[in-house]
Amino acid sequence: MCPVWSGRISGWEVQPVAQTLVHGQVFAGYRIERLLGAGGMGEVYLAYDRDLPRYTALKVLNPAFAGDEDARHRFLREADTIARLSHPNIVTVYARGQEGDRLWMAMQYIEGTDVAAVLRNGPMHPEHAVAIVTEAAKALDFAHRAGVLHRDVKPANILLAQGDSSQVFLADFGIAKILDHTNELTRSGEVHASLRYAAPEQLDPGVPVDHRVDVYALGCTLYHMLTGTPPYPGASPAQLVHAHLNLPLPSASQQNPWLPAAFDAVIARATAKNPQERFGSCGELAAAAQYASAGSAAHAAPASGSGRRWGWIVAAIVAVLVVLGTGGAGAFVLYHNRSTDDAQHSADAARDAACAFGRTVSTYDYDKFAAYQTAVLDATTGDLKTQMQSTMPTLRDVVTQSQARSHVSDAQCFVKTSDADRAEVAAIITQALTNNTSSTERSSQVSVLLTMQFVDGRWLAAKLEQLAAPK
Repeated sequence: MCPVWSGRISGWEVQPVAQTLVHGQVFAGYRIERLLGAGGMGEVYLAYDRDLPRYTALKVLNPAFAGDEDARHRFLREADTIARLSHPNIVTVYARGQEGDRLWMAMQYIEGTDVAAVLRNGPMHPEHAVAIVTEAAKALDFAHRAGVLHRDVKPANILLAQGDSSQVFLADFGIAKILDHTNELTRSGEVHASLRYAAPEQLDPGVPVDHRVDVYALGCTLYHMLTGTPPYPGASPAQLVHAHLNLPLPSASQQNPWLPAAFDAVIARATAKNPQERFGSCGELAAAAQYASAGSAAHAAPASGSGRRWGWIVAAIVAVLVVLGTGGAGAFVLYHNRSTDDAQHSADAARDAACAFGRTVSTYDYDKFAAYQTAVLDATTGDLKTQMQSTMPTLRDVVTQSQARSHVSDAQCFVKTSDADRAEVAAIITQALTNNTSSTERSSQVSVLLTMQFVDGRWLAAKLEQLAAPK
C-alpha cells in the first residue's frame, strides 16, 4: 500500500524523526499501525478506527508543545475548521480529543499521492492539470462561502486518491482564517513554508486579506503544474517575498514551449498583484483554465478530427455564462417581457431578436473585441448583463491570446413558448472560426435556448442555456 499522501500528511513535511507511538499500541482508542509522516508539530499515523471498521490518519501533536497554548490553539482550530466543511473534495475530520497531555485528531485516510510528488517527474498534461485545479476550486469556493480562507494552497496540499475514482482532495487547513473572527490569527512563520505560492497581501500582517489570496495561490499552483517549476525561482525567503511583491510572473508558455499561450492570460489574471484584478472566485479561474485547455486540445488534435474541436471559443463563451450565471445544468438562456394583443407578432419579434443576439454573441474578432463587448452588452438585460460584464475580461483574454475570429454562416431559430412579455427561443448557430493555430476556417455548431424579455420597447437577452455541446 502506498503511504497516505505520498508520505506528506496534512501540511507536515516528512522528516526523519523518532516516532513516539509504536505498532500495536492503542492511543485514544485507536490501534497504531505505522508512522505515515512527521514534522515539527507532531506525527501522523495510520491507525485503525476505535469505533468503525476503517483506517484513519491519526494526527498527534508533538509532546514538546504540551504547554504551548498557541500551538494547541492552532491544532484545535484546524480540526474545528475542517469539521465545518463537509465537502467531497475536502479531507474529513472524524474526531478530535486529548490523551494525557497530547492533542489528537482522526482524519480521513487517503491512499494515494499529492500533486507535489507528481510534479517531481515534470509538468502535467494541461487537461490533467486543469481537471485537478477544477476539483480543488470547488473545495475552495465551498470553504469561502462558509467563511473560511485556506491560506496555504500549494501542490503538496492537493491530494490525489489512488484507484479508479481519481478523486481530488484539499488538505491542511492548519493556517486557515475564519473570516468573521476579529482576532488576528496570523503568526510569525505561518506563511514561510508556502512562500512560493503566497499572495502579496498575505506577506504583510497589517494588510487585510480575503478569498482572493486563495485565488492567487491556486493560480501559482496551476503555473507549477503546467510548467514543472514553481512560479518564482528565488531560494531565500527574502527573494521570494520580493518576487511576489514586485516581479511579474515568468510566462508559463515560455517555461513550457508545448503549452498554449492562452494559459498565460489565465495565470496572469489569477496572480495579479492587485487582488481586485484577479478572478472573483476559484471557480472562475478553473473555468478560464478549462477554456484554455480546450484550445490546447484543438491544437493537438489530428487534422482529420480537428474540425470537431474548433468550437472551443464559443464553448468558452457559453460555459463562462453557465459557470458565473444561471446555476442550471448547462444553460444558455435569455428573458423578454412585453404587453401586446398580437401574440403572433410578439412571438415573431422575440424570435428575430433572439436570432440576432445569437449571431451577435457568436461573432467576434480578437482585434475588435471592444465593439463585440459593446454589442453584446447592449443586447442583454438584468442578471445576464451583469454576468456578462464580469465575464468579458476573461473572454477578451482567451479570444485575444488565441487570435480568434468567428462569423455566423447560419442561424435557425424556433419559438418554444411565448407570451406578451417573455418567450423561449431555440437557436441553432453555425459558425466559421479561425485562430492562431490555422488560418483555415472550421465549422462549429451550437444549440442554445434563448429566453427573451421585453424591456422599454426592445426584446433583450436575460438568460442563456446550452442545449447541446459544440460539434
